[in-house]
Amino acid sequence: MASMHDGGSAAEHSALWLYGLPGSGVAVPQAAGAPSLEDLEQRRAEPAGLNARIWICYGSLSQGLAELVDRFQPPPQAAELGAALERWQADFSRAALLKRRWRNQVRLVNICKGGAALLAKELPPELWGGRQGLPRFGGAAPNGGPQVGSEGYRELAIRALLECRPGLLNAWLDAEHWADAIGVKPAADQGAWQEPLDWRRPMALERLVSVLWCTDGAGKAGLQELEERCAQLEEQLAQERDHVAMLNRYIKQMEKELDHFMANHERAATLAERLPLLLQRARQQLGTCSAPHP
Repeated sequence: MASMHDGGSAAEHSALWLYGLPGSGVAVPQAAGAPSLEDLEQRRAEPAGLNARIWICYGSLSQGLAELVDRFQPPPQAAELGAALERWQADFSRAALLKRRWRNQVRLVNICKGGAALLAKELPPELWGGRQGLPRFGGAAPNGGPQVGSEGYRELAIRALLECRPGLLNAWLDAEHWADAIGVKPAADQGAWQEPLDWRRPMALERLVSVLWCTDGAGKAGLQELEERCAQLEEQLAQERDHVAMLNRYIKQMEKELDHFMANHERAATLAERLPLLLQRARQQLGTCSAPHP
C-alpha cells in the first residue's frame, strides 16, 4: 500500500489509516504513518483530502475482551486492566465521533457483521490476522483456568464487567449505531464471531442455572472428561505407590546387607589392630621353642 509512507499532503490523498481495536483481528492497533485516534479527535478539518481513507475496525465485546485479557501475561493487576478498559472505551467513543464528523472518509467496520470478509479481501495478510489470530474463551485455558462451562463463565464475567463499567457498553453500542453496513453476508463458519447476546438484557434464569450447575451438554462432556482424567490419575497414583513400596523393600534389604558388611568390617579392623601383638607373641613362642635345652 502506497499509503503507509511519508510524503506530505500529496501522499495523504492516497493514505489508508488503519486502526484495529481489540477483537477486530487486525494485526496492528495503528498502521505505520497514521496519526493516533486521539490526534484525529482533535482535528476539525478533513485530515487528508477527499480521497483519504480511514478504517477503524472492531469486533464483538466478547472477542474484544478475550483479546484484551490475552495481552497480559501474567494476569494484570486491577489498575492495569482498568486502564486498558478505559482506553478501549475511549477508542469506541472516538470511533463513533470520527464517523459522525467525516462520514465519507471514515469506514467503521464491525468484523462480526460481514467486515471479516471485507478485510480479508482488501487488506494484505500481514495486516489482517483473521479469525485464527484471535484468542478464544472456552476449552482448556492457557493459564489453567476451568474448562467445564467456560462459555457460561465468560458470559458471567462480561456481564459483571459491564455492570461495573456501563460506559463501555454504551460506547460499544454507539459505535454499533454508526458502523457501516458492509452488505457482506458472514460466512457460515463465522458463528463464533457473532454477538448473539443482547448485553442490555439480564441473563435468563435458565441460562444462569445451566452455567452454575453445568447442566448443558458441554458441561456434561467436560465433567465426563474430568472424571476420566481423575481415573487415569488414580491408576497412575496406585502404580507409583507400588513402585515406592518396592523401593522401600529394596532399601531395607540394602540396609541389612550394609549392616552385615559393617559387622565384618569392624571384626576385620579389630583383628588388624591386634595383629602386631599376635605376631609378637608368635615370634616369642617360636623363639622359646627353638632355643637349646640345657
